[in-house]
Amino acid sequence: MSVRVLVPSPVGADTMANGAPAGLPRRTPRPWHGMTMPVWLRLLVRNHFAVSPSRIPMALAVSVFSVLNSSAAVVQRIRFGRAVSRTRIEIPPLFIVGHWRTGTTLLHELLALDDRFAYPTTYQCMAPRHFLVTRRMMTRLGGLLLPEHRPIDGMRLRWDLPQEDEFALCVQGLPSLYAGWAFPRRGGDGPTLDPAEMLGEEGRRWRAALLGFLQAVTLGDGRRLVLKSPAHTARAATLAEMFPGASFVHMVRDPYVVVPSALEAWRRMADSLGLQTGCRPDLEDHLMGVFEAMYRRFEEDRKRIGPGRVVDVRYEDLVADPVAVMARIYQSLGLGGFEGVRPAIEGYVEAAAGYLTNRHESTPGLRRRITERWAGYARRYGYELDDPQAVPVAPTA
Repeated sequence: MSVRVLVPSPVGADTMANGAPAGLPRRTPRPWHGMTMPVWLRLLVRNHFAVSPSRIPMALAVSVFSVLNSSAAVVQRIRFGRAVSRTRIEIPPLFIVGHWRTGTTLLHELLALDDRFAYPTTYQCMAPRHFLVTRRMMTRLGGLLLPEHRPIDGMRLRWDLPQEDEFALCVQGLPSLYAGWAFPRRGGDGPTLDPAEMLGEEGRRWRAALLGFLQAVTLGDGRRLVLKSPAHTARAATLAEMFPGASFVHMVRDPYVVVPSALEAWRRMADSLGLQTGCRPDLEDHLMGVFEAMYRRFEEDRKRIGPGRVVDVRYEDLVADPVAVMARIYQSLGLGGFEGVRPAIEGYVEAAAGYLTNRHESTPGLRRRITERWAGYARRYGYELDDPQAVPVAPTA
């Protein structure tokens, strides 16, 4: 058994060495740069072409790229379409789920150290329709386009590092919360998270797009896929139906840390990726609603998936003793071979030591709303919340 050597990110989903991360440089591609022309035009039309003046250069660049993407997608379909459609995902994937800012990225990178596993890379997720024909070029040139760290948290950012497949769905024009970062001032409830709740053709397209992307990732590589996406938390039963035998590692974290961090991350992503400046004024209520819908679905789904296929992991435990927690995951899911990857995990953790964790403070009003709306989550996963009667009510203007 062999192991990969990855340049480690900080041991923490909220960490970096020197203060808050800066926004993305102008040269860095955004997800929209990977869209084909029809998908890009639909995004513009759906949002009434409401591009802020300062973001017009970005929109023009995306328009040019959309033509190139459409052409490259045709080439990939001609060269690889039949081979991709015949590719079978023989080994059920392992899904990493959990709310944003609970450490899913850290766990994804730790599992990626095991060379028996495959994963979608950043480039594959940003160019889902043509990466098979353009990846060599981007391997040579793409490093010049990316900053060293993600704008939201300081985690390492490279084209070949593990990435969440939600971006691949978003770039293909499927319903995704991440499309909201393109026009972040727009309100509304956003798309349905679970394809099981989508209307007929839309749900079929979602399943076909995810399967087709994973088939392309798997082409010529029969290893088990490790997939990470917070949005998949609301899709566990659908994913288990699509991939019988799939397993899930569910990350949890102190709600008083998760919510402020998620809000800040959402604002940073909107600022870094948006085609318009600003952010929706109801962001807090919006994300609270997303959380409630996500976990209402997840708690129902895990009963249908059955025992032995869902493992809960507390972020605090993973950071305190990564090796022990990883050993428990391997044992609980019957992955085997942990001793072979242990040295790589230990080396990763040692190299990442010394990073600082950013803390995002809650206002009294936000803390009270967390206490009220995350109470069930806290009880289930062992977190102590304030006494609702003791939390001061935020002053009104």
